[in-house]
Amino acid sequence: MKPEATESLRLRWQRLNLIRYRGSFPVAYRILRNQIRNQKAGA
Repeated sequence: MKPEATESLRLRWQRLNLIRYRGSFPVAYRILRNQIRNQKAGA
């Protein structure tokens, strides 16, 4: 895995964790689902 990829993943998880600590799991789930959909579209 490229260093840039791991760094972006780490930042993404930090953002998701911030969201999760606020108690809004559905929001984190929706963001994750959108990212997966975007990755499939961009592949």
